[in-house]
Amino acid sequence: MNTTFLRSAADQLRMHAKSPMSTFMAVAFPCAFAFVIRSNATGGNRAAELTADLSVGTAGIGMLDAIIVMVVFSLLGEKQWKTLYAALGSPGGLVPVVLGRLGGIVVQSLIALPGTFVVLALFWGIDGGFAWGRWLVGGVLLALATASVVGLLAVAVLRFPYSAGMTNGLTGLLMALSALIVPQSALPGPVRAAALLLPQSHVMAWVRGGAIGDIAAAVLLTACYAALVVLLVHRLEAAVRRKSVPLEV
Repeated sequence: MNTTFLRSAADQLRMHAKSPMSTFMAVAFPCAFAFVIRSNATGGNRAAELTADLSVGTAGIGMLDAIIVMVVFSLLGEKQWKTLYAALGSPGGLVPVVLGRLGGIVVQSLIALPGTFVVLALFWGIDGGFAWGRWLVGGVLLALATASVVGLLAVAVLRFPYSAGMTNGLTGLLMALSALIVPQSALPGPVRAAALLLPQSHVMAWVRGGAIGDIAAAVLLTACYAALVVLLVHRLEAAVRRKSVPLEV
């Protein structure tokens, strides 16, 4: 099982890590988004210096967009290459394949953290009180949290025929619920309540100066989503064997 996991993660990095589109999604797109939002917020004047929460939130946009796209392309690739039935017959089943893909995607998405930081620091400079520890720890936790949530999409891609409109609006919805740009307190009541169910919002709360409890909540929710992904993959395996649900195209 460990060998399959590592091979799946390595395949993910080998095939997608050098993709120009992956770099664009993880760095250029979120920086452009942050530049427009920040410029409008300051009325066209020179924006304030870069803070840790803005840096992590901007990187989180890149991570989210890149992870969604990479999950879809990676799992569609497994279906098209007809590797899933072979994995299904192995001792570990599909779980190490899916988790390996997600693990590789996490590593790949981390380019957004230093990538967006460098670009935005050149735009605005670095705030004198920049919280380096919260930037680094928060950014890594945000990548893990996002991958655990988007892992549910991986199960859907495996289970159902993929449609080009399957992920329409997903990035915007998760962006809002993750509190990447604005703090939880600024969200409308129902949206704020829903945001508490996502680990990303707790990561961002800690990056913005929250207590250790926010980190604990983020880690717990991340583990819960990861466990749910594993559970759903096992249920998918049972459905494939019992109902002959097609996995490959």
